[in-house]
Amino acid sequence: MKVCTLTLSILLPVLALSTFMSGANSHGSLPKTVGPPHTIGPMFWGLNIENVYLNPVLSWTAPSLEAAIQSAGIESVRFPGGDAGNYWDWQRGAMYPLGGSANVQDFVADLSSLNQATGVQPLYNLNVMTYNNELITKATRSAAMDNQIQLLQAAQALGLPVNAIELGNEFYWSEPDHDHEFPTAKDYQLTANLWATTLKQSFPTAKFASMLSIPSSGDRRTRIWNTPVLENIQGIDAVTIHRYDSIIDGGVWDGTAADAVLSLAFTDWATILAGEVRPAEQKRLRIWVTEFGGFSDCTSNALFTGTWLEGLYQTQMAFQFLSTASVDQMQLYNMTGSTSSLIFQNTSSYWDSCLSKTITFNATPGDLTATGQAYALIGNALKRAASVSQVVFPEAPRIKPGAGAKPYASVTGVALSGATNQWLITNYGPETLTLHYAGMGTGAIESLSAPSLTTIVNGEGILTNSTAPFDGESFVLPPFSLNWIVTSQN
Repeated sequence: MKVCTLTLSILLPVLALSTFMSGANSHGSLPKTVGPPHTIGPMFWGLNIENVYLNPVLSWTAPSLEAAIQSAGIESVRFPGGDAGNYWDWQRGAMYPLGGSANVQDFVADLSSLNQATGVQPLYNLNVMTYNNELITKATRSAAMDNQIQLLQAAQALGLPVNAIELGNEFYWSEPDHDHEFPTAKDYQLTANLWATTLKQSFPTAKFASMLSIPSSGDRRTRIWNTPVLENIQGIDAVTIHRYDSIIDGGVWDGTAADAVLSLAFTDWATILAGEVRPAEQKRLRIWVTEFGGFSDCTSNALFTGTWLEGLYQTQMAFQFLSTASVDQMQLYNMTGSTSSLIFQNTSSYWDSCLSKTITFNATPGDLTATGQAYALIGNALKRAASVSQVVFPEAPRIKPGAGAKPYASVTGVALSGATNQWLITNYGPETLTLHYAGMGTGAIESLSAPSLTTIVNGEGILTNSTAPFDGESFVLPPFSLNWIVTSQN
């Protein structure tokens, strides 16, 4: 993989600690912040590496994986993955046969090698459903717990931290094994409470997460899941949310304009905030977004697949997670396997789950996708950041897609404080915008942009990456762009 060159780190010296979030924008000299700044956790910027469903399989020790993680500044990885974790036999480095077969061997030692090479911290998705190739029963639960404790102890023996533990994956979907092991959400939550209580005896500083569902019209179990979980949760620190927007919006179909697709990122997040995030916050629970992906392209010819629109859509998702104080971590799904993953896989064959067929997309294997290139810019900014606030730009025009799609802000962003003053700002509109804020200091601005939302990004070098001095008076946002501003204090 060719590593993205991010020239801000070369152009700028180490800058003084910022005080820009303290309310100095009362006269419009700084972009307006929404709410007080909040701390960014050390595992915030994360990734799934679930390779059991990939063909060809990407090894956890692959050089392309290590290079992509370093390029994107990834801080955490989910081990061993999502659904695979519910059937994972960690001693074999593979799923139990009950969960299916896959040509993988992912051992804790491989996770340790990745940690040593990149510094990423593991989020452990424990197997709380199967043991010895059978569903766990009351008679085998103690042995199953001991087995997972041994996994975590083996990780510690290899020098890996044990800070974050997820108690299973997506049991809210109605599937035979889920329904049998946990007939109701209350059954799951009481079991999760027991697991957390037991494991805390061995790992007293670890944080534990249960799970919430985004309700799906096609699965009643998902619609009656959350209330019993929140009513019965005890001794657990967080809940996971898996954000796949098609569960809410039904996917993007023929006749939808590109700017209308981007509207969904705003309306779907508003739905999740009201339905899942706020109720969890009322219970004083933290939020771990341990899986998420962008829109589902259901158009006949996969019109939006592999475009810059995918990168900007998932950029807005990242901004939304960053702007929500209760969100401790986010893990993109997946490392590879789709054009909206972090890197392109070693094949031109991609499975389109919306269309239920394989599509062809020719890209440079190992290169960062549109999302990967955007996330490399964001990840490098986060390396210098300690806290974050959402910023808004009321003077900027709104995008009005028409055709029933809701208008949304053309310019969105976050302000980052830490070793330097930083802003990450988008321009989703087709026009160049010049904004004036005299109090931001001087430094540099880096922009990543494309001629249109539907520009195909099948490798690195397609997007325009430009860097310019920042004079502290005004800045220019190219059309369809993600921008990173780094300044010193005035």
